[in-house]
Amino acid sequence: MKDDLEELLISKLIHKKDDYYEHHELITSDLFQNISWRKIFQWLDAEYQQGNSFDLVKGLMEIQGVSDIDYKLSKCSANDSWMHNTLTLIEQLTNNKKRVVIKSMCQDVLLQLDDKDINEHIQGIESSIINLSRKEHGGIIELTQHLRDTIHLIEQNSLSPGLSGIPSGFESIDRFTGGWQPQDLIIVGGASSMGKTSFALALAHNAAKHNYGTVIFSYEMSSTQLVSRLLSSETLIDNRYLIKGTLTDDEWRRIHTSTGVIEKAPLYIDECKSTELRYLLNKVRQYVLTRDVKLVMIDYLQLVSNMQKGRSREQEVSVIARSLKNLAKELDITVIALSQLSRGVERNAGCRPMLSNLRESGEIEQAADAVVFVYRPEYYDIIADDAGNSTEGMAEIIFAKGRNIGIGSKWLKWINYLTKFEDTKQDY
Repeated sequence: MKDDLEELLISKLIHKKDDYYEHHELITSDLFQNISWRKIFQWLDAEYQQGNSFDLVKGLMEIQGVSDIDYKLSKCSANDSWMHNTLTLIEQLTNNKKRVVIKSMCQDVLLQLDDKDINEHIQGIESSIINLSRKEHGGIIELTQHLRDTIHLIEQNSLSPGLSGIPSGFESIDRFTGGWQPQDLIIVGGASSMGKTSFALALAHNAAKHNYGTVIFSYEMSSTQLVSRLLSSETLIDNRYLIKGTLTDDEWRRIHTSTGVIEKAPLYIDECKSTELRYLLNKVRQYVLTRDVKLVMIDYLQLVSNMQKGRSREQEVSVIARSLKNLAKELDITVIALSQLSRGVERNAGCRPMLSNLRESGEIEQAADAVVFVYRPEYYDIIADDAGNSTEGMAEIIFAKGRNIGIGSKWLKWINYLTKFEDTKQDY
């Protein structure tokens, strides 16, 4: 039966060259399990790629290693397969291929179950399932369909004017951005002690509170440390007292109340047992598949590794940034990645960060849809801006790049003992 399907598809492609071009992204040689039909398809594929039409005599002369080639090609040439649909044949052969892959995967797992680490098996199985589930056909989308999709998006956005993406939780930032958009890579940078991790954590938690599945990949801080910061922010209790456990009865009540709120949010923390880029990409796909995650936060970019011979660290980070952007597009999610700044920021006027200060910047700036800097002038003993406005207890959120939103800045209140950001009525 499988051979019959393969023969029918070859017949169909011989008689309907247009079907080949329409569905070429779906038709690959590994759809053909019979080696003879595979070789015939490979020859036909090469001919059509060159713009040639099917030529029976040429095929008989050039196709090697196929028994009864004259019979097979003659039979396909005579059978126009008018009653069969090309796409249906492709789908049936694709399903057959998937069955073979699944059987082989199961056999490999059984044979090596006692020899390999169980987590390697799980990771391999998850990766294989995601690859099998992934859409394989992009196709050509007519302008009419693009217009319909755009109008539908505008209609959806009109239901919540001004906010079309994932909320940041900060009113001034949401007014500026319209919310974080799917398929976007957002880079959040800041010098040491600026509070960029606290800011990114607030973005992640606020998204989860609005019921957007969110995962934090933390390479530097443990889940306990992150949750402690969340509790401090929610309860308004100094994190130092939480760590020491020196709490009053009222503070304990606030903790229990806040715990109930935090645990209801679809927020996940991955402590990253591996720094490899491959591990990160596969884990993101897993969370999207199993937890319906829409926002991914990575703390931080320079701690992800992609060791390859002959590449500088800047080239590695560039590959990582581009991979994260491609992943955001592939999965239709928002990725927020924290980035270190070079020490050169201290030579800037007022130590104010610029795009050139992104460490191993290279592709980071190019790949990012938005680059956001967290800047607290007060940290550098600058207590007023150029207009004379007080900067004490304030943080400037600088949008140094915004592919779809432009550039600008917004101010938030900074509560130092809570490492917490809040909206402020002050708008410089």
